[in-house]
Amino acid sequence: MDGLNDAPAVGGTDGNCAVEDTLRQRANRRQARYGMLFDCFRHVITDSSVLYLGAGDGKWCADLAQAGALQVVGVEAQADLVARFEDLPAIGARERVEMRHADPLDFLQHAADRAKRFELVVLMDVLRDVSDLHGVFADVAMLRPRMVLGDGVVAGSHDPVLRLEPRRATGGPSRPPHMIPSRGAITQAAEAAGYEVDWTDWTQLPPGLRDGLSDYYRTGPIGRASFTLIARDS
Repeated sequence: MDGLNDAPAVGGTDGNCAVEDTLRQRANRRQARYGMLFDCFRHVITDSSVLYLGAGDGKWCADLAQAGALQVVGVEAQADLVARFEDLPAIGARERVEMRHADPLDFLQHAADRAKRFELVVLMDVLRDVSDLHGVFADVAMLRPRMVLGDGVVAGSHDPVLRLEPRRATGGPSRPPHMIPSRGAITQAAEAAGYEVDWTDWTQLPPGLRDGLSDYYRTGPIGRASFTLIARDS
């Protein structure tokens, strides 16, 4: 995520300890995020159809299927990540997961145009560099989900703005800055689409369980955050 995510470095004088620390942080990060983002919503996941946009290698799609989802469609733009799904250990719920290689928001628009129905929609790191947030949430609303779960890098401002953030230097040609949506921009667009917005309170997680999660606790203008959306008329 161009320096905005939480990627523990491996190094130092004791390489083995550094590797063990990194593995522990990654394991804690995955467990804590699943608990905060999904485990508390098992009543929504059970017997539901799920559209997971930004599905990565599909691990969490498999987790949602094992948690009781009847169908999980995972959409990921990077073909190499989609291919990794086949390398995951065999699980009994695999037949309920369908991985798609496509641009997540293009897939969303196509599903909305075809009046598809998903009871749970997950937006994982798909709102960065999006100028038309209102259009995205309007498309989500067309799917008539019971709940929407979102997670990604956001600007902390409660004003409805898109913050321009320089990309990390790569040594190649310069590229335009990222557009990072603010909390206010996401809230405004979601409310315009008919949703009530609830921002996840990550301070509920005890300090001793925050290893590997520093991006959720940044005090600067940009950090990682999560939200849930419920339709007002549900």
